[in-house]
Amino acid sequence: MWASYCSLLAPLLLSPSFASISSIISFSPINLVPCDPNYEQRNSSTGQCDCREGFSGFGCRMCTTSGSLTSSDVCSSTFGPDYLCVTGLNYDAHASVKTYGCMLSTDLQTLFPDGALDVRCDRDENEVANCSAAIFQAKETVHSVHVIDCNLSQCVFATGEASGKCAQIDCKCGPQCSAMTKALVENTLSGKPATIQVTNMTQLSIVIKDSPIPLSATCTASACERAASGGGSSSGSGSSSGDSDKVNGLWVTIAACAALTATLLLCGCACSCCLTVSISRGQKENVEAELLKITSRSAGKLEFRHVSCYANSDRLSEALSSHPKRILHKISGSVSRGQVLGLLGPSGSGKTTLLNALAAVENGLSQFTGELLLDSKRLSNGYRRIAAYVQQDDSLYSTLTVRECISYSAQLRLCATLSDEAKNAMVDRVIAELNLSHVANSRIGSAGGSSGQRGISGGERRRVSIGMELVTSPQILILDEPTSGLDSSSAHSVVQLVKDLAGHGRIVVLSIHQPSARSFVLLDKIMLLGKGKLLFSGAPVESKKYFQDLGFKCPEHENIADFILDIASDTRNIPMIRCHMKQELSLLSTQPAKESSDSDFRLQNSLSRSTIRSPMTQAETSPFMEEDLLLDTPRSENLLAIPAEKETPKEPSTLRKSATYGRPHSPPPLSNAATRTDPIGNDVKTPSHSVLVEIRVLFARTAQNIFRHRSLLVLHIALSFSLALFGGLIFNHVTNDLAGFQNRMGAFYFILTFFGFASMSSMDLFISERPIFLREAGAMYYGAFSYFLAKATLDTLLLRILPASLFASIFYWIMGLQASTARFLLFSLTLVLFNVAAGAICLLVGVLSRRVGSANLIATVVLLVMLLFGGFLLNSQTMPSSVGWLKHLSIFSYAFEILMTNELKGLILKFDAPGYPAVPVYGEVYLKTLGMDYANRYYDVVALALIAMSLQVLAFLFLSLQVPLHRDIAEDDEYALPRCKEEV
Repeated sequence: MWASYCSLLAPLLLSPSFASISSIISFSPINLVPCDPNYEQRNSSTGQCDCREGFSGFGCRMCTTSGSLTSSDVCSSTFGPDYLCVTGLNYDAHASVKTYGCMLSTDLQTLFPDGALDVRCDRDENEVANCSAAIFQAKETVHSVHVIDCNLSQCVFATGEASGKCAQIDCKCGPQCSAMTKALVENTLSGKPATIQVTNMTQLSIVIKDSPIPLSATCTASACERAASGGGSSSGSGSSSGDSDKVNGLWVTIAACAALTATLLLCGCACSCCLTVSISRGQKENVEAELLKITSRSAGKLEFRHVSCYANSDRLSEALSSHPKRILHKISGSVSRGQVLGLLGPSGSGKTTLLNALAAVENGLSQFTGELLLDSKRLSNGYRRIAAYVQQDDSLYSTLTVRECISYSAQLRLCATLSDEAKNAMVDRVIAELNLSHVANSRIGSAGGSSGQRGISGGERRRVSIGMELVTSPQILILDEPTSGLDSSSAHSVVQLVKDLAGHGRIVVLSIHQPSARSFVLLDKIMLLGKGKLLFSGAPVESKKYFQDLGFKCPEHENIADFILDIASDTRNIPMIRCHMKQELSLLSTQPAKESSDSDFRLQNSLSRSTIRSPMTQAETSPFMEEDLLLDTPRSENLLAIPAEKETPKEPSTLRKSATYGRPHSPPPLSNAATRTDPIGNDVKTPSHSVLVEIRVLFARTAQNIFRHRSLLVLHIALSFSLALFGGLIFNHVTNDLAGFQNRMGAFYFILTFFGFASMSSMDLFISERPIFLREAGAMYYGAFSYFLAKATLDTLLLRILPASLFASIFYWIMGLQASTARFLLFSLTLVLFNVAAGAICLLVGVLSRRVGSANLIATVVLLVMLLFGGFLLNSQTMPSSVGWLKHLSIFSYAFEILMTNELKGLILKFDAPGYPAVPVYGEVYLKTLGMDYANRYYDVVALALIAMSLQVLAFLFLSLQVPLHRDIAEDDEYALPRCKEEV
């Protein structure tokens, strides 16, 4: 449409001079008869009406000086002493006539040399006026030839205002207009609403709807009015607003920066106050009384019977097989209070799998069957509150201190009724029990100092992990490879510590790989596994004789643990050992039945399996678990029954003396953190903390982690500040022409690209902390909602809103965009919402990805696709329909449209094509070529906000799916797998 419009307008507008226009249009004088005797007098020679002395302009309504008479004297001499000559473009209360004398703007002068515009408006008592406008050549005056004549009807000018809106404009060419020009003016520009806009007190524009070219001019106005009407030179809407808007915008910018700085400082101070661990002890008697109130008896004996594990294969052939892959083969055993049970075996023997079963942890890769009993009673979902599981990897925040790690565990897991003094006392006791007092205020640091700051040693890190579980005083402590990665001395120290913990009335089960000789003898019982089968169960000192009786020779001076591990590592030895166990079972089955209350488990020829359905949780797969899943378990062997073993008394006659607490039979140093009437978790009533407590603690911990590990925050702020200055200086003083239009587009898309890819820092938010989250959520520290809310909110506030606001406050004014407070605020809001939405995209990718490398690749591809459909690289109106819908999913498309329409709306740009006169064109014309509409700006803002919120919700939902799930124990076998042929 506009192309045809411009092609029609070109013969008129692109002529080199106003004289050439006269060759297209034959001008004829327009007679103004009859003459108004107040303003006009008839010229006897020409017969036309000329202006009286002291009057000029369209209809001779403008009052001017005349000889020795002032303009007011002209009015008073003509209409009476109470009339004055009132100047100014705004309408006062009694203003009924307004005449404007104007010269066309500089841009239009290239099209109409010496072009002038006169406008006359007659306003009634209802503030409604009818106006006439004429374009003519200034040297010929308005009384000569008119190029175009227009009538504007029903124009409303409010009192005190200079601008008005007209219901309709109708224009006609001179009588000799060509057919092309006549059609252009009378059909395209007529019959549409128009607005008379006045800016800076003298700049008048007639804005016609859908017209690509503004009719703007510099005007003066005057009229004879009664003295009571007041002066018309007072500023209304016609007063200068550009400078005031710029000043207001600068003040808004300063206020916004000050508010953000204050918010950041207050956030840091509040977090520092919340994070400072209170060390006040209160009265010792009151603290001890609180600890005594929550004391409960310890569990006596943990039994596990016929525990089997089947792999959940992803392969269809194995999934449909009636003989699923089995990892554990009906493992049975028991451990009593005060004892340490060690699980030994080569890598891939099923140690971690068995620990997952005993800890009621479901990793999603396998399915357990069997039976778990505590004091001869089936477990319930309260079991997870009395059993602590310390996994192999020490997943800790490197920025926190030892005391803070244990304190956070206490704040998140202990019941809400405990006072802060009692919680602090429990933290102190755990630190003392674990011999961590000398590093209590030292930061954890990274293993090996990989992050540049070395922290505590590996053994101390392992103790901190144990301490975070001990703070709740669990009755059962399960540890997966607590000595892994430690030197011999540190490993023995950990085993000695575990032995001491058991001596205080706990049940301890741990897996251990290649223990030293002195660590090996500290274990009360061991279970040797090989290929998922039990090869030995009993006292460590009995293992050497047992295997020597089977024909295995132990070299002199060799560690017994290494000796039996070598046997289990050779898969050729497993059938022979299992065969010997079967023969022992046959001999035992022929003996008279006798009481087996002292046995760890009964031998039965036929046992119904009940699925282990204690509160199962999903956990992160450890490397050892992955090895277990690779077991190629033979299905041709018969699963042999387990020989009975002699049970140690529930209360050992001798316990190793604790290095911390003198007597071996002293009460446990820590009380159980919940009020429990049953040690196995039945009918457990634990006053738990509220979600608000979780949110408060997690907000504080997350903020502390960000401010202590502040390189990312500082980098975001520094880059935003420097690029705002650098980019603003590059695009400084942007012009209102084709080059300025291109610069605006490039600047806006550069900004969006920068913030889009800078938001990829959000991906590491959950990837790096996933092991910590899974461990803590699996141990019921908190829920996914509290964790996600704290992480996402602080990431949004500190890494999305703050940098974007800082960038906008600097860049907007240096580049020289439209000096309007409202436009600046919309510009800033757009950058903030876009940055939040881009961060939400990367946040979702980070939640779904396991590794940073794959997350970077996925996020880059997603952002590049959105970038392609953002409206800059590919015109939205020419997109193929098959992929055009993708622009509705692009955050670049919404943000780019807001930035462009916010800047170009109402802006007049010169279309300065080389070789042609510069034509002033509304910015809306450029927007239409891009397929953009100013009316969509609020829709785009809402779309950005909805996309950001939707992606945040999706990220939370996917994160919540990774949270360990808890199931109640079932009495039936609905989840039991079909019995394999070899199970007898």
